[in-house]
Amino acid sequence: MTAEPSPPSPRETTILIVDDEDHVRDLCKDILEAEGYVVITAADPLVARRIAASQTVHLLLTDVVMPAMSGLELADLVEAARKETKILLMSGYMTAATKASGRAILAKPFTVDALLGAVRECLTVRRSPFKRPEGR
Repeated sequence: MTAEPSPPSPRETTILIVDDEDHVRDLCKDILEAEGYVVITAADPLVARRIAASQTVHLLLTDVVMPAMSGLELADLVEAARKETKILLMSGYMTAATKASGRAILAKPFTVDALLGAVRECLTVRRSPFKRPEGR
């Protein structure tokens, strides 16, 4: 029997939170920093894309519905540039496209425990079980 991989230490883990709503972004940041994670935030997906391209980001926690670029588009771009970055979507709108993306999804509104559990689960899995099949 193979042991489950343990999640990386929060102090060694950088999470990029992208949401156009200040209160959601700030709340997630406060919760994750209280657990010891290194947190970077961005209100704009285009800024987030530059951040993810310029430094190590272990987890991209992104809203799906945003102006300028959707979280799904951002996730595709980040995955293409940095295969090792895990993706966790959050959305109050469970659209067919969001579900079909094959990525982990955290439904809004969520509890502190739900956020922390989803983050730990995404970080623990060596290769995300939520990856979409090749050829999409």
